[in-house]
Amino acid sequence: MSEDTSRKKVMYIRDPVHGNIRLSRLQEDLIKTVEVQRLSLVHQLGTTYQSYPGAHCMRLSHALGVSYLADKIGEHVLEQIDGITEDEQLRMRRTLQAAGLLHDIGHTPWSHTLEPLYIEIHGVDHMNLVADLVEGKQTFNIRGSGRIPDILRSHDINPEDVANLICSRYKGPRYLQQMIFGEVDADMLDYLQRDFYFTGVAFGHIEMERIISTMTVVDNEIVFLIKGHEAIRDFLFARMQMYSSVYLHKKTRIVDMMLLAAARRSIIELEEIQDFHVLTDDEILSFLACDSTDPWVREMAWRVKYRQKLFSQVFRIDAATIDESDISFLNTIRASEETPSEIADTLVRMIAETAGVDPRYILVDLPLDAVKVSEERFEKLGIKYVNQNEEIKDLEDIDPAFSEYLARAKPNRNYLTVNCCPELKALVKDTCRDLFHRAAMPLFN
Repeated sequence: MSEDTSRKKVMYIRDPVHGNIRLSRLQEDLIKTVEVQRLSLVHQLGTTYQSYPGAHCMRLSHALGVSYLADKIGEHVLEQIDGITEDEQLRMRRTLQAAGLLHDIGHTPWSHTLEPLYIEIHGVDHMNLVADLVEGKQTFNIRGSGRIPDILRSHDINPEDVANLICSRYKGPRYLQQMIFGEVDADMLDYLQRDFYFTGVAFGHIEMERIISTMTVVDNEIVFLIKGHEAIRDFLFARMQMYSSVYLHKKTRIVDMMLLAAARRSIIELEEIQDFHVLTDDEILSFLACDSTDPWVREMAWRVKYRQKLFSQVFRIDAATIDESDISFLNTIRASEETPSEIADTLVRMIAETAGVDPRYILVDLPLDAVKVSEERFEKLGIKYVNQNEEIKDLEDIDPAFSEYLARAKPNRNYLTVNCCPELKALVKDTCRDLFHRAAMPLFN
């Protein structure tokens, strides 16, 4: 298999992060599909623009960046491996390109914000939907959808291989899986740099070229040359800072919860929208704000859409100042057989009844799942290095102090927050102080 150079025109994309990206025939064909184009209307960072006004990057540009970096990593790594023909290398690189470009096509509107509704309805997350779309087992209810499997086959790419790479279940060489979703992969390298750019934060510089150039393969896995450690260290530190200050930002989580509450009422309780996951951000927000039959849904969507009277935090258990009573209370919650969502609903009812207010204007955030996911990313690092003696070393072997620092770091600042509309702020604040104080005391007696 070799590149088809019969067409004179070459398609370039001007990307603010990676510069000019030259598209392959495969990438050009895939980018024209409705499934990929839909991503140009889905925010990469969800409602983060409420806190960082520049964060209006869309998922299509991220998908292009991942596809570009996956191919770049593949080009560097594959040429180091003996026994792979030029045609095999090209096929692997095209498979990586496809996986990078298609890995987000199943995202719900507003990205991760509304994904809990998809899971609630279907019992699986959006990655299962991506795999089904890639393999042709499902199609979107959008005119022109369903072409992706045929496009892949026309380029001698197996749709199942692409789907398996995206879902981290690929049975081929492990180093290919690591390029898409691994310890330091194309997805993370792109979204960190892209999110730096669009939010305007400056937590550190990621030396992408340095990181890629120090990748090598030992025993079928990607490891890093020791000389690349400083670049890896900067990457890990920047990632932790982004979780702390951007991805888990308190205002973003509040707006996410407001939008999720309104969408759950409309989609699940009132059944006003069918196949909501096919819609774009503006389509669903406009429906909630203008066409829902529930005045409360319209009001909540109005608050989110125009940033009016957003809820604010009135009580929190802070990770930085947590005390023994807070720990006891959180341990009681963790030991409950209820889900974090069910526990949050119970707390909302308790606060609302005590304060004598409408529970729909109180939101309790128990980000136990988000905390678990984010902190495990820093505590369980699978990054490996190879030294001059060809010995494999873990991060804690070559930099124990930094490894310990990451293990102790807390990307999430709050374990529990209570938020409410500004009209009820003083009343709910006083109620929370009393209720949570009384709830913690029996745990000591």
